[in-house]
Amino acid sequence: MRLFIAAVFLMGILRFCLTLAGIPNSTVKFFSMTVIIMLGMLYFAVATSTHKERLKAAYLLIFPYMIVEVAALLYTWASGRPTIFHAPEYSIGGVSIAAHTIGHLVGGVTWEPVLLAFVPMEVIWFIYKGALRLVGGKPRSF
Repeated sequence: MRLFIAAVFLMGILRFCLTLAGIPNSTVKFFSMTVIIMLGMLYFAVATSTHKERLKAAYLLIFPYMIVEVAALLYTWASGRPTIFHAPEYSIGGVSIAAHTIGHLVGGVTWEPVLLAFVPMEVIWFIYKGALRLVGGKPRSF
């Protein structure tokens, strides 16, 4: 888990530094925290054995993302300097920087880890377990 937490956090820092350095959003978008989170979701969906463990993993995968996201949004809000974190193509409906920041702060500790990570992990786990039953296999020990 520590590897995924560190990878998400470091990718977010890199993404923030690239946007501050003036690299275009069309390039910065390829430095994705979301891809790392998705890989972690796939791994922990099958590597954990209980729903509680998957829920914990979901929160731990989203937490470093939210730290970077909220910090970058606070920077954008305080400085007025645009970053990829509040670019129009990543801000639903042109929401204000205040609403965007507060939304991530609140959503990041409430519904986002559950709906965007835990629920998909449960679906992946369900498919994985079903496939194992079909082929008569046993769960792998990670």
